[in-house]
Amino acid sequence: MNKKLTINDIAKMSGVAKSTVSRYLNGGSVRPATGQKIKKIIEENNYEPNVFARLKAKESFDSVTTPRLVEVIVEYLKKNDYTPLIMHTGNSIAEEIRSIERLKNMNVDGIMVLATSTTKEYEEVVKRLQIPILFLGQRFPGANSIINDDYNAGYKVGEYIGKRAFEQIYLLWVSKEDPAVGEERRRGVIDGLFSCGKEPTEVIETSFFFEAAVHNVEKLIEKVKKPAALICATDRIAQGAYKVFYEKNIAIPEEVSVVGFGDYETGELMRPPLTTVKFDWKNWGESSAETMLQMIQEKPVSQIQVNPYEFIERESVR
Repeated sequence: MNKKLTINDIAKMSGVAKSTVSRYLNGGSVRPATGQKIKKIIEENNYEPNVFARLKAKESFDSVTTPRLVEVIVEYLKKNDYTPLIMHTGNSIAEEIRSIERLKNMNVDGIMVLATSTTKEYEEVVKRLQIPILFLGQRFPGANSIINDDYNAGYKVGEYIGKRAFEQIYLLWVSKEDPAVGEERRRGVIDGLFSCGKEPTEVIETSFFFEAAVHNVEKLIEKVKKPAALICATDRIAQGAYKVFYEKNIAIPEEVSVVGFGDYETGELMRPPLTTVKFDWKNWGESSAETMLQMIQEKPVSQIQVNPYEFIERESVR
């Protein structure tokens, strides 16, 4: 056939639903006779599925948001006859680069990356690509990116805390090696505090992981003069703080107020419910998938798209 076969074509030729063909191509369960029929049509027409490659580089990016984001992207792409391929690169920039080059050799139609950071070598590799590539969560020089509104979300939280009469304001934050959360979001919080004539008492570096947050808060509590505020880079870090404060009988928000970022489902279940920032992950996933499809079709897209935020005030701040 001159025309490239689609899942819709295979479904019509097989006399089955499109969802059945999609399930077969993704290794799902179909009746043996149906599977044989689909297989025969695929082989006779030399069908090769569209492949969309997505590098899940940052397990630490947000281990609650990431699966939700992936689910939205995968569903959107499958509806558009693309087969998503997910690769994990373990927070390694070198592995991200190697994976991108391997995917290029696999002739994928497009690549989406939850990038860790950027380097000159990384930028050079991306420049040489002849495949559409879209970065999620980080601004990537010279490439298309969809990012969260980290600076303004941080500013809103800094301003919110800065307007209150706290003796001490601590930031429990991740390294600046993460440009989005570690740098942009942190800068927003500090600028928001400055706008109210305040500044952080101390910025304590931690990682995205719950255990690291627990360890760092345990060291912090000896210094805290109450009432104090603790602004956490993510809700997961805030959860670590809650654990320590509960064990040490430190009352939230009477003695220490806590704010996070992420609005995990558990935030409302925490006691007291956590004040936080919500990023619209569903919009982010759908926008990312649609942007990638437009890039594959060589349609113009904005180089930078910003995913909006919503500030959610609950009872963890007094």
